[in-house]
Amino acid sequence: MFGFVQVAPSSLADEEKDRYHEVYCGLCHALKRRYGQLSRFTLTYDLTFYVMLCNSLEEPLENRGRSYCVAHPGKRMAHAESRFTDYAADLSVALAYHKMADDWNDDRKPSARVAMAALEKAYARARTNIPEECDAIEKSLAAISRIERDPEALPDDAAIEFGKLMGIIFAWGQDVWEPQMREFGTHLGRFVYFMDAAVDYEDDAESGSYNPFRDMDSSPAGMRTLLSALMGSATAVFEKLPLEQDLHLMRSVLYSGVWQKFNEKYPRAE
Repeated sequence: MFGFVQVAPSSLADEEKDRYHEVYCGLCHALKRRYGQLSRFTLTYDLTFYVMLCNSLEEPLENRGRSYCVAHPGKRMAHAESRFTDYAADLSVALAYHKMADDWNDDRKPSARVAMAALEKAYARARTNIPEECDAIEKSLAAISRIERDPEALPDDAAIEFGKLMGIIFAWGQDVWEPQMREFGTHLGRFVYFMDAAVDYEDDAESGSYNPFRDMDSSPAGMRTLLSALMGSATAVFEKLPLEQDLHLMRSVLYSGVWQKFNEKYPRAE
């Protein structure tokens, strides 16, 4: 999901930072357990937020522990895992594989081809674990690729498609709250797609690559206005969910963390 759905550390107490790292390390630990050491490079903040949200909403059993890892060889790191962590590990591999495939198909990046080869067996396993979600990822990303090549496509078409995909991903494993989680994922997905386009706008304009802001208000203020409306739709759904655990931490992500890259790129638009 492009790495935008991340925490804003300055807004958190020390114990909240520890909790965030516990869930983040849990996802890293699950990746190694399910897919081996190399899969850890697919680790993202975005899916850490997803795990935290599902754990707060569904309150599944969390398995906690401490272990050493490559990033922290001299210290045993706390980690927390649930059934949603395992699903997020499967998703991490699937999304990373298709991101590398997209980079290879679009730009013929040798590094992307190498990463695809490294993830090939892991992706085959992920496809066995979450076949419906992998089908959705493949179909949605293919549709987005067609939209981005279509000169008649509307600026919002690809974002809508990506939002549908995120809705499917967020709805997994839900029961009572399935409609709300699907709706939240849909709004968040549209925001993420446009946020990625906003941050990449100058580079895309220079290279001639597709960018939906090409046919919209591409000023920093205009982009912020659209992005604020999209995030407002997502947070409106989020605030109606019966969340207590890690609520302040998750609000730090949605109200501050998601804007960090935009603010770095366009500091005068704040």
